[in-house]
Amino acid sequence: MRSLPVVVWVAAAGAALLLLALCGATAYGVLRASARPRIARWSAARILTLLAAAVVPWLVVRLAPIRVSANIHGTIELIGWILVALAVFALLVLLPLAAVLCGAVWWTGRRARGHP
Repeated sequence: MRSLPVVVWVAAAGAALLLLALCGATAYGVLRASARPRIARWSAARILTLLAAAVVPWLVVRLAPIRVSANIHGTIELIGWILVALAVFALLVLLPLAAVLCGAVWWTGRRARGHP
């Protein structure tokens, strides 16, 4: 079995770091001190709507018979597919991460205010 070229490993490591950085930026955006009080004031309906919006893409992935195949023959097509992949990552990972963190911030803010 042939091993992959070093350039491919460097590109994969760069992509992994980019995805981790996006997760970190999302968590930072939700958990920063200036955002927490605003999120804590949200209504329960708003939190449930956000959580439902985070679940819908996963239901589509699970229930829809989607098959994707791509033939990339140029730089423009490669960039397009990379942008599509980033959008899918945002829907399937970053949106649920933000929704769960918003729910946790809302819940702790609600408990701190003395609601049962």
